[in-house]
Amino acid sequence: MLVLVQAGLGAAASVVQPIQSAADRSQPESSSQIRTQHRKESEEGSSAADVGHVDWRSIWEIMLAQFLLGSAMLIYRVDFAVTVSDRYGTSNTANGYISAFSSIVGTVTGFAVGHISDFYAGDARRMFLHSAAAQSLCLLAAANAPRLALFAAGHTTLALATTVGRVASIQATLVRSSQEHTGALIGTGATVLSVARMLAPTASGISQEVFSHYGPGILSCVLSLAGTVVLLIMPSKTPIKTHTQ
Repeated sequence: MLVLVQAGLGAAASVVQPIQSAADRSQPESSSQIRTQHRKESEEGSSAADVGHVDWRSIWEIMLAQFLLGSAMLIYRVDFAVTVSDRYGTSNTANGYISAFSSIVGTVTGFAVGHISDFYAGDARRMFLHSAAAQSLCLLAAANAPRLALFAAGHTTLALATTVGRVASIQATLVRSSQEHTGALIGTGATVLSVARMLAPTASGISQEVFSHYGPGILSCVLSLAGTVVLLIMPSKTPIKTHTQ
């Protein structure tokens, strides 16, 4: 009888112990999951709060110049085919060739932007200023070109300047602010260009009503020159700040 009782108790103990050990293992796991969740929530809250710590005063003129230069190019390209056809009597095929050639130049320039940046020794703001000045000159040449060949030359060179300018504007924005807010800065720059893209068709239509087919070119020149002036005479003096946690 004692042997049977002892055997029953041993069997019961062997069944209870795995259940308890499994419960013990699940307990710290659930608590660790709770701690991980709290940590993620705190990190998300801190990252959202850090957006307010971006030193916007150090990059305001970069954003303003980016808006003006981007608006100039968007207005210039909104009714490009119609404008060129009205001015020079070109066909759609000729307009397509001009656009395709300028796109090829822009693509090739994109592969060479790294070497161009090395030439400026990392001075992104100076590279942005020079690309803005080149863009303004190309727009002036394209807007006042008496012949199609001169217009095509100015339009092709414009693709080179704008390709360099897009990269330089992003570099200048990141260099002048904290490296910890790259996402917020790039997102703000994209928003600025989106606003310009929204306003460009209306501005182009109004300029055509006022100055006929020369209107978009004139308005693009004015906006591009304004962006160049912003970079030239209103540089930020705010020192670069890097936020450390």
